[in-house]
Amino acid sequence: MRVLTTTMCYPTPKEPERGIFIQRRALAIAGLGHHVEVVSPQPWCPLLRANSTCPDQCEPLPATFPRMFSIPIVGWATDGFAYARALEQAIRKANPRGTPGLDLIDAHFEYPDGVGAALAAGRLGLPVVVTVRGKIVSLSKRAGRRAQIRAMLRNVDAIVAVSESLARCVRHVAGDDLQVDVIPNGIDTSTFRPLDRAECRQSLGWDPHAGYILSVGHLQRLKGFDRLVAVWSQVRAACGDVRLVLAGSRRGESDFASRLLADIERANRDSALRSSPPAVEFVGPQPPDRLNLMYNAADLVASTSRSEGWCNAIAESLAVGTPVVATDVGGNREQIHSSDLGTLVPDGDADVLTTALIQAIRRDWNRPLIASVGLRRTWEHAAREVESVFKRVISARHSSINCSARARSFAATEAAEAPGSSFGFRPSSFSGPSQEGAGRRSGVPG
Repeated sequence: MRVLTTTMCYPTPKEPERGIFIQRRALAIAGLGHHVEVVSPQPWCPLLRANSTCPDQCEPLPATFPRMFSIPIVGWATDGFAYARALEQAIRKANPRGTPGLDLIDAHFEYPDGVGAALAAGRLGLPVVVTVRGKIVSLSKRAGRRAQIRAMLRNVDAIVAVSESLARCVRHVAGDDLQVDVIPNGIDTSTFRPLDRAECRQSLGWDPHAGYILSVGHLQRLKGFDRLVAVWSQVRAACGDVRLVLAGSRRGESDFASRLLADIERANRDSALRSSPPAVEFVGPQPPDRLNLMYNAADLVASTSRSEGWCNAIAESLAVGTPVVATDVGGNREQIHSSDLGTLVPDGDADVLTTALIQAIRRDWNRPLIASVGLRRTWEHAAREVESVFKRVISARHSSINCSARARSFAATEAAEAPGSSFGFRPSSFSGPSQEGAGRRSGVPG
Protein backbone atom coordinates (compact mmCIF):
# COMPACT_ATOMS: atom_id res chain seq x y z
CA MET A 1 0.00 0.00 0.00
CA ARG A 2 1.34 3.46 -0.94
CA VAL A 3 0.10 6.12 1.47
CA LEU A 4 0.63 9.87 1.39
CA THR A 5 0.27 11.44 4.85
CA THR A 6 -0.46 15.15 4.83
CA THR A 7 -0.80 17.84 7.49
CA MET A 8 0.69 21.22 8.31
CA CYS A 9 1.52 19.90 11.77
CA TYR A 10 4.61 17.73 11.19
CA PRO A 11 8.10 17.78 12.71
CA THR A 12 10.70 20.02 11.08
CA PRO A 13 14.38 20.56 11.94
CA LYS A 14 13.43 23.85 13.65
CA GLU A 15 10.45 22.35 15.51
CA PRO A 16 11.17 18.63 15.98
CA GLU A 17 8.37 18.20 18.53
CA ARG A 18 5.61 19.61 16.29
CA GLY A 19 3.06 16.96 15.34
CA ILE A 20 5.36 14.17 16.49
CA PHE A 21 2.32 12.00 17.21
CA ILE A 22 1.42 12.14 13.50
CA GLN A 23 4.95 11.13 12.58
CA ARG A 24 4.83 8.26 15.06
CA ARG A 25 1.59 6.91 13.61
CA ALA A 26 2.91 7.21 10.05
CA LEU A 27 6.11 5.40 11.07
CA ALA A 28 4.07 2.63 12.67
CA ILE A 29 2.06 2.22 9.45
CA ALA A 30 5.30 2.08 7.48
CA GLY A 31 6.48 -0.54 9.98
CA LEU A 32 3.64 -2.80 8.82
CA GLY A 33 5.27 -2.97 5.39
CA HIS A 34 3.59 -0.05 3.63
CA HIS A 35 5.25 2.81 1.75
CA VAL A 36 4.51 6.10 3.49
CA GLU A 37 5.60 9.56 2.39
CA VAL A 38 4.68 12.98 3.77
CA VAL A 39 3.66 16.31 2.26
CA SER A 40 3.41 19.10 4.82
CA PRO A 41 2.43 22.46 3.28
CA GLN A 42 3.78 25.48 5.19
CA PRO A 43 1.91 28.83 5.27
CA TRP A 44 3.68 31.69 3.50
CA CYS A 45 2.80 35.19 2.30
CA PRO A 46 5.13 37.86 0.87
CA LEU A 47 5.90 40.55 3.47
CA LEU A 48 3.28 39.21 5.92
CA ARG A 49 4.57 35.73 6.67
CA ALA A 50 8.21 34.76 6.95
CA ASN A 51 9.67 32.48 4.32
CA SER A 52 8.85 29.06 5.72
CA THR A 53 10.99 27.08 3.30
CA CYS A 54 12.05 23.79 4.85
CA PRO A 55 14.40 21.32 3.14
CA ASP A 56 13.05 17.95 2.09
CA GLN A 57 13.71 15.06 4.45
CA CYS A 58 14.56 11.43 3.78
CA GLU A 59 14.45 10.21 7.38
CA PRO A 60 12.62 8.94 9.26
CA LEU A 61 10.11 9.18 6.37
CA PRO A 62 10.37 10.92 2.97
CA ALA A 63 8.86 14.35 3.55
CA THR A 64 8.44 17.55 1.54
CA PHE A 65 7.34 20.97 2.81
CA PRO A 66 5.90 23.00 -0.09
CA ARG A 67 4.96 26.62 0.47
CA MET A 68 1.25 27.36 0.80
CA PHE A 69 0.06 30.89 0.03
CA SER A 70 -1.82 32.04 3.12
CA ILE A 71 -2.95 35.58 3.88
CA PRO A 72 -3.11 36.31 7.63
CA ILE A 73 -6.58 36.97 9.06
CA VAL A 74 -8.48 36.09 5.85
CA GLY A 75 -6.79 32.70 5.66
CA TRP A 76 -9.54 31.12 7.77
CA ALA A 77 -11.77 31.31 4.67
CA THR A 78 -9.25 30.57 1.89
CA ASP A 79 -6.57 28.31 3.37
CA GLY A 80 -8.44 25.13 2.43
CA PHE A 81 -8.16 26.00 -1.26
CA ALA A 82 -4.53 27.10 -0.86
CA TYR A 83 -3.71 23.83 0.90
CA ALA A 84 -5.35 21.84 -1.91
CA ARG A 85 -3.31 23.68 -4.53
CA ALA A 86 -0.01 23.15 -2.67
CA LEU A 87 -0.73 19.47 -2.06
CA GLU A 88 -1.85 18.76 -5.61
CA GLN A 89 1.18 20.52 -7.07
CA ALA A 90 3.52 18.56 -4.79
CA ILE A 91 1.96 15.26 -5.82
CA ARG A 92 2.03 16.11 -9.52
CA LYS A 93 5.62 17.33 -9.26
CA ALA A 94 6.62 13.96 -7.82
CA ASN A 95 4.77 12.20 -10.66
CA PRO A 96 5.28 14.38 -13.76
CA ARG A 97 4.46 11.62 -16.24
CA GLY A 98 0.93 10.91 -15.21
CA THR A 99 -1.23 9.38 -12.49
CA PRO A 100 0.37 9.46 -9.03
CA GLY A 101 1.47 6.05 -7.78
CA LEU A 102 -0.55 6.37 -4.59
CA ASP A 103 -3.32 4.28 -3.11
CA LEU A 104 -4.64 6.75 -0.57
CA ILE A 105 -4.24 10.17 1.06
CA ASP A 106 -4.06 10.15 4.87
CA ALA A 107 -4.90 13.65 6.15
CA HIS A 108 -4.71 14.90 9.73
CA PHE A 109 -6.73 17.74 11.26
CA GLU A 110 -9.80 19.29 9.74
CA TYR A 111 -8.86 22.73 8.44
CA PRO A 112 -7.12 23.57 6.26
CA ASP A 113 -5.50 20.13 6.10
CA GLY A 114 -8.57 17.92 5.76
CA VAL A 115 -10.52 20.31 3.56
CA GLY A 116 -7.50 20.84 1.28
CA ALA A 117 -6.68 17.14 1.11
CA ALA A 118 -10.26 16.29 0.15
CA LEU A 119 -10.25 18.86 -2.65
CA ALA A 120 -6.88 17.68 -3.97
CA ALA A 121 -7.89 14.01 -3.72
CA GLY A 122 -11.02 14.72 -5.76
CA ARG A 123 -8.97 16.30 -8.54
CA LEU A 124 -6.45 13.48 -8.51
CA GLY A 125 -9.01 10.67 -8.30
CA LEU A 126 -7.61 9.34 -5.02
CA PRO A 127 -9.44 8.15 -1.91
CA VAL A 128 -8.85 10.18 1.23
CA VAL A 129 -9.12 9.39 4.95
CA VAL A 130 -9.20 12.27 7.43
CA THR A 131 -8.21 11.87 11.07
CA VAL A 132 -10.10 14.34 13.23
CA ARG A 133 -8.23 15.78 16.19
CA GLY A 134 -9.06 18.23 18.96
CA LYS A 135 -9.00 21.39 16.85
CA ILE A 136 -12.40 20.67 15.33
CA VAL A 137 -14.02 22.15 18.44
CA SER A 138 -12.52 25.61 17.88
CA LEU A 139 -12.25 25.44 14.09
CA SER A 140 -15.97 24.82 13.61
CA LYS A 141 -17.07 27.94 15.48
CA ARG A 142 -16.92 30.18 12.38
CA ALA A 143 -19.92 29.56 10.12
CA GLY A 144 -17.97 29.74 6.83
CA ARG A 145 -15.23 27.44 7.99
CA ARG A 146 -17.74 25.11 9.63
CA ALA A 147 -19.53 24.77 6.28
CA GLN A 148 -16.27 23.77 4.58
CA ILE A 149 -15.47 21.25 7.33
CA ARG A 150 -18.98 19.81 7.14
CA ALA A 151 -18.79 19.39 3.37
CA MET A 152 -15.40 17.71 3.71
CA LEU A 153 -16.58 15.30 6.41
CA ARG A 154 -19.57 14.28 4.31
CA ASN A 155 -17.50 13.61 1.21
CA VAL A 156 -14.28 11.91 2.32
CA ASP A 157 -13.99 8.15 2.09
CA ALA A 158 -13.54 7.57 5.81
CA ILE A 159 -13.28 9.52 9.05
CA VAL A 160 -11.07 8.57 11.97
CA ALA A 161 -11.49 10.27 15.36
CA VAL A 162 -8.94 9.88 18.14
CA SER A 163 -11.64 9.75 20.84
CA GLU A 164 -15.33 9.01 21.28
CA SER A 165 -15.75 12.63 22.31
CA LEU A 166 -14.46 13.80 18.94
CA ALA A 167 -16.64 11.27 17.12
CA ARG A 168 -19.66 12.88 18.76
CA CYS A 169 -18.36 16.29 17.72
CA VAL A 170 -18.01 15.10 14.10
CA ARG A 171 -21.64 13.98 14.07
CA HIS A 172 -22.74 17.24 15.67
CA VAL A 173 -20.97 19.24 12.96
CA ALA A 174 -21.73 17.06 9.93
CA GLY A 175 -24.64 14.74 10.69
CA ASP A 176 -25.64 11.87 12.96
CA ASP A 177 -25.62 9.42 10.04
CA LEU A 178 -21.85 9.49 9.59
CA GLN A 179 -19.75 6.45 10.36
CA VAL A 180 -16.67 7.38 12.40
CA ASP A 181 -13.86 4.99 13.28
CA VAL A 182 -12.52 5.76 16.76
CA ILE A 183 -8.77 5.05 16.86
CA PRO A 184 -6.91 6.67 19.78
CA ASN A 185 -3.23 7.51 19.59
CA GLY A 186 -0.67 5.03 20.84
CA ILE A 187 2.46 5.21 22.97
CA ASP A 188 6.07 4.95 21.90
CA THR A 189 7.11 2.39 24.51
CA SER A 190 10.75 2.65 23.48
CA THR A 191 10.70 6.24 24.77
CA PHE A 192 7.99 6.45 27.43
CA ARG A 193 8.45 3.74 30.05
CA PRO A 194 8.88 3.47 33.83
CA LEU A 195 12.33 4.36 35.22
CA ASP A 196 13.78 4.69 38.71
CA ARG A 197 12.31 7.87 40.14
CA ALA A 198 15.29 8.87 42.27
CA GLU A 199 17.71 8.39 39.38
CA CYS A 200 15.51 10.51 37.10
CA ARG A 201 15.47 13.34 39.66
CA GLN A 202 19.21 13.16 39.95
CA SER A 203 19.62 13.32 36.17
CA LEU A 204 17.35 16.36 35.99
CA GLY A 205 18.88 18.12 39.00
CA TRP A 206 15.54 18.07 40.82
CA ASP A 207 15.45 18.29 44.61
CA PRO A 208 14.90 14.78 46.02
CA HIS A 209 12.92 16.20 48.95
CA ALA A 210 10.58 18.55 47.07
CA GLY A 211 7.28 17.69 45.44
CA TYR A 212 6.94 18.18 41.69
CA ILE A 213 3.90 18.58 39.50
CA LEU A 214 4.51 18.58 35.75
CA SER A 215 2.30 19.98 33.00
CA VAL A 216 3.10 19.52 29.31
CA GLY A 217 1.63 21.39 26.35
CA HIS A 218 1.94 24.33 23.97
CA LEU A 219 2.14 27.83 25.41
CA GLN A 220 -1.48 28.52 24.49
CA ARG A 221 -4.51 29.52 26.51
CA LEU A 222 -6.23 26.33 25.38
CA LYS A 223 -3.73 24.23 27.36
CA GLY A 224 -4.54 25.94 30.65
CA PHE A 225 -1.10 26.60 32.17
CA ASP A 226 -2.53 29.85 33.56
CA ARG A 227 -5.01 27.88 35.67
CA LEU A 228 -2.20 26.07 37.49
CA VAL A 229 -0.17 29.24 38.09
CA ALA A 230 -3.27 30.94 39.53
CA VAL A 231 -3.80 28.29 42.26
CA TRP A 232 -0.17 27.50 43.03
CA SER A 233 0.14 29.65 46.15
CA GLN A 234 -2.78 27.70 47.68
CA VAL A 235 -1.23 24.35 46.75
CA ARG A 236 2.07 25.31 48.36
CA ALA A 237 0.35 26.71 51.43
CA ALA A 238 -1.23 23.31 51.98
CA CYS A 239 1.61 21.02 50.84
CA GLY A 240 4.85 22.90 51.48
CA ASP A 241 7.67 22.80 48.95
CA VAL A 242 5.80 21.64 45.85
CA ARG A 243 7.11 22.94 42.54
CA LEU A 244 5.31 23.40 39.24
CA VAL A 245 7.21 22.62 36.06
CA LEU A 246 5.63 23.68 32.75
CA ALA A 247 7.11 22.14 29.60
CA GLY A 248 6.20 22.64 25.96
CA SER A 249 6.74 24.60 22.79
CA ARG A 250 6.54 28.38 22.65
CA ARG A 251 4.70 28.49 19.34
CA GLY A 252 1.12 29.66 19.27
CA GLU A 253 -0.22 32.74 21.02
CA SER A 254 2.45 35.35 21.73
CA ASP A 255 0.12 37.59 23.75
CA PHE A 256 -0.95 34.76 26.02
CA ALA A 257 2.65 33.57 26.36
CA SER A 258 3.76 37.04 27.45
CA ARG A 259 0.98 37.27 30.05
CA LEU A 260 1.69 33.79 31.40
CA LEU A 261 5.42 34.37 31.73
CA ALA A 262 4.69 37.65 33.55
CA ASP A 263 2.28 35.80 35.87
CA ILE A 264 4.98 33.21 36.61
CA GLU A 265 7.48 35.95 37.44
CA ARG A 266 5.00 37.66 39.77
CA ALA A 267 4.11 34.35 41.39
CA ASN A 268 7.73 33.60 42.12
CA ARG A 269 8.17 37.04 43.74
CA ASP A 270 5.32 36.26 46.09
CA SER A 271 6.64 35.57 49.57
CA ALA A 272 4.66 32.33 49.75
CA LEU A 273 6.47 30.99 46.69
CA ARG A 274 10.06 32.03 47.35
CA SER A 275 12.43 29.16 46.78
CA SER A 276 15.50 28.35 44.76
CA PRO A 277 15.04 27.17 42.06
CA PRO A 278 11.70 28.94 41.39
CA ALA A 279 8.54 27.26 42.59
CA VAL A 280 6.95 27.79 39.16
CA GLU A 281 9.08 27.37 36.06
CA PHE A 282 8.50 27.22 32.32
CA VAL A 283 11.29 25.12 30.80
CA GLY A 284 10.28 25.30 27.13
CA PRO A 285 10.25 22.43 24.65
CA GLN A 286 11.92 19.20 25.74
CA PRO A 287 13.15 16.26 23.66
CA PRO A 288 11.18 13.03 24.18
CA ASP A 289 13.89 11.26 26.20
CA ARG A 290 14.11 14.14 28.65
CA LEU A 291 10.33 14.35 28.85
CA ASN A 292 10.34 10.70 29.88
CA LEU A 293 12.72 11.55 32.73
CA MET A 294 10.41 14.39 33.79
CA TYR A 295 7.28 12.24 33.72
CA ASN A 296 9.04 9.63 35.86
CA ALA A 297 10.50 12.18 38.29
CA ALA A 298 7.19 14.01 38.88
CA ASP A 299 4.84 13.16 41.72
CA LEU A 300 1.91 14.11 39.55
CA VAL A 301 1.05 15.37 36.06
CA ALA A 302 -1.61 18.06 35.66
CA SER A 303 -3.54 18.69 32.44
CA THR A 304 -5.86 21.66 32.82
CA SER A 305 -6.78 22.12 29.15
CA ARG A 306 -9.94 23.93 28.14
CA SER A 307 -10.41 21.50 25.23
CA GLU A 308 -8.83 18.20 24.20
CA GLY A 309 -9.06 15.48 21.60
CA TRP A 310 -6.78 12.72 22.89
CA CYS A 311 -4.20 14.17 25.26
CA ASN A 312 -0.77 12.74 24.49
CA ALA A 313 0.66 14.13 27.74
CA ILE A 314 -1.88 12.11 29.73
CA ALA A 315 -1.09 8.97 27.75
CA GLU A 316 2.66 9.44 28.22
CA SER A 317 2.27 10.10 31.93
CA LEU A 318 0.19 6.99 32.48
CA ALA A 319 2.69 4.92 30.48
CA VAL A 320 5.46 5.71 32.98
CA GLY A 321 3.15 5.19 35.97
CA THR A 322 2.57 8.81 37.03
CA PRO A 323 -0.99 9.76 38.09
CA VAL A 324 -2.85 12.63 36.44
CA VAL A 325 -5.18 15.40 37.54
CA ALA A 326 -7.07 16.67 34.49
CA THR A 327 -10.05 18.76 33.51
CA ASP A 328 -13.06 16.74 32.40
CA VAL A 329 -12.98 17.83 28.74
CA GLY A 330 -12.76 16.00 25.42
CA GLY A 331 -11.30 12.52 25.59
CA ASN A 332 -9.75 12.93 29.06
CA ARG A 333 -12.49 10.84 30.67
CA GLU A 334 -11.75 8.03 28.21
CA GLN A 335 -8.10 8.08 29.29
CA ILE A 336 -8.59 8.54 33.04
CA HIS A 337 -11.31 5.91 33.26
CA SER A 338 -10.49 4.81 36.81
CA SER A 339 -9.76 6.65 40.04
CA ASP A 340 -6.63 4.48 40.27
CA LEU A 341 -5.18 6.46 37.35
CA GLY A 342 -5.95 9.99 38.47
CA THR A 343 -8.65 12.57 39.11
CA LEU A 344 -10.98 14.48 36.80
CA VAL A 345 -12.15 17.97 37.77
CA PRO A 346 -14.89 20.15 36.29
CA ASP A 347 -13.63 22.53 33.62
CA GLY A 348 -13.07 26.00 35.02
CA ASP A 349 -13.60 25.22 38.73
CA ALA A 350 -10.46 26.57 40.42
CA ASP A 351 -11.49 25.50 43.93
CA VAL A 352 -12.07 21.87 42.94
CA LEU A 353 -8.81 21.89 40.96
CA THR A 354 -6.88 23.14 43.99
CA THR A 355 -8.40 20.47 46.24
CA ALA A 356 -7.73 17.73 43.69
CA LEU A 357 -4.07 18.74 43.32
CA ILE A 358 -3.55 18.81 47.11
CA GLN A 359 -5.21 15.43 47.61
CA ALA A 360 -3.34 13.85 44.70
CA ILE A 361 0.08 15.06 45.87
CA ARG A 362 -0.60 13.58 49.31
CA ARG A 363 -1.92 10.24 48.05
CA ASP A 364 0.19 7.11 47.82
CA TRP A 365 -0.41 5.95 44.22
CA ASN A 366 0.15 2.48 42.80
CA ARG A 367 2.52 3.54 40.02
CA PRO A 368 3.20 0.02 38.65
CA LEU A 369 -0.56 -0.47 38.24
CA ILE A 370 -0.86 2.85 36.39
CA ALA A 371 2.00 1.91 34.06
CA SER A 372 0.48 -1.49 33.33
CA VAL A 373 -2.64 0.28 32.05
CA GLY A 374 -0.79 3.08 30.27
CA LEU A 375 1.50 0.77 28.32
CA ARG A 376 -1.29 -1.36 26.86
CA ARG A 377 -1.85 0.71 23.73
CA THR A 378 1.19 1.08 21.48
CA TRP A 379 1.53 2.83 18.13
CA GLU A 380 1.54 -0.59 16.48
CA HIS A 381 -1.97 -1.22 17.88
CA ALA A 382 -3.13 2.12 16.48
CA ALA A 383 -1.43 1.48 13.13
CA ARG A 384 -3.12 -1.89 12.66
CA GLU A 385 -6.52 -0.32 13.29
CA VAL A 386 -5.76 2.49 10.83
CA GLU A 387 -4.48 -0.06 8.30
CA SER A 388 -7.84 -1.84 8.50
CA VAL A 389 -9.64 1.41 7.64
CA PHE A 390 -7.27 2.10 4.75
CA LYS A 391 -7.79 -1.39 3.30
CA ARG A 392 -11.56 -1.02 3.61
CA VAL A 393 -11.49 2.31 1.78
CA ILE A 394 -9.25 1.05 -1.03
CA SER A 395 -11.37 -2.08 -1.45
CA ALA A 396 -14.54 0.01 -1.61
CA ARG A 397 -12.98 2.34 -4.17
CA HIS A 398 -11.89 -0.57 -6.36
CA SER A 399 -15.36 -2.12 -6.11
CA SER A 400 -16.92 1.19 -7.11
CA ILE A 401 -14.60 1.51 -10.12
CA ASN A 402 -15.34 -2.05 -11.22
CA CYS A 403 -19.06 -1.47 -10.78
CA SER A 404 -18.89 1.67 -12.93
CA ALA A 405 -16.90 -0.13 -15.63
CA ARG A 406 -19.37 -3.01 -15.76
CA ALA A 407 -22.29 -0.61 -15.84
CA ARG A 408 -20.82 1.41 -18.70
CA SER A 409 -20.08 -1.78 -20.63
CA PHE A 410 -23.60 -3.07 -20.08
CA ALA A 411 -25.15 0.25 -21.08
CA ALA A 412 -23.03 0.44 -24.23
CA THR A 413 -24.04 -3.12 -25.18
CA GLU A 414 -27.72 -2.32 -24.65
CA ALA A 415 -27.43 0.82 -26.74
CA ALA A 416 -25.71 -1.08 -29.57
CA GLU A 417 -28.19 -3.94 -29.61
CA ALA A 418 -31.33 -1.86 -29.19
CA PRO A 419 -30.70 1.70 -30.29
CA GLY A 420 -34.40 2.50 -30.07
CA SER A 421 -34.83 1.11 -26.63
CA SER A 422 -36.90 3.21 -24.25
CA PHE A 423 -35.21 1.82 -21.11
CA GLY A 424 -33.13 4.99 -20.83
CA PHE A 425 -29.82 3.33 -19.75
CA ARG A 426 -26.98 5.81 -19.84
CA PRO A 427 -23.39 5.20 -18.85
CA SER A 428 -23.57 8.21 -16.53
CA SER A 429 -26.37 6.52 -14.62
CA PHE A 430 -23.93 3.86 -13.42
CA SER A 431 -21.20 5.83 -11.75
CA GLY A 432 -21.08 3.65 -8.69
CA PRO A 433 -21.86 4.77 -5.14
CA SER A 434 -22.17 8.49 -4.53
CA GLN A 435 -18.97 10.02 -3.25
CA GLU A 436 -20.94 11.78 -0.53
CA GLY A 437 -20.43 9.48 2.39
CA ALA A 438 -19.70 6.43 0.23
CA GLY A 439 -19.28 3.53 2.65
CA ARG A 440 -19.48 5.86 5.68
CA ARG A 441 -23.17 5.96 6.52
CA SER A 442 -24.08 4.33 9.79
CA GLY A 443 -25.05 0.78 9.02
CA VAL A 444 -23.30 0.71 5.65
CA PRO A 445 -21.00 -2.27 5.61
CA GLY A 446 -17.31 -1.44 5.36
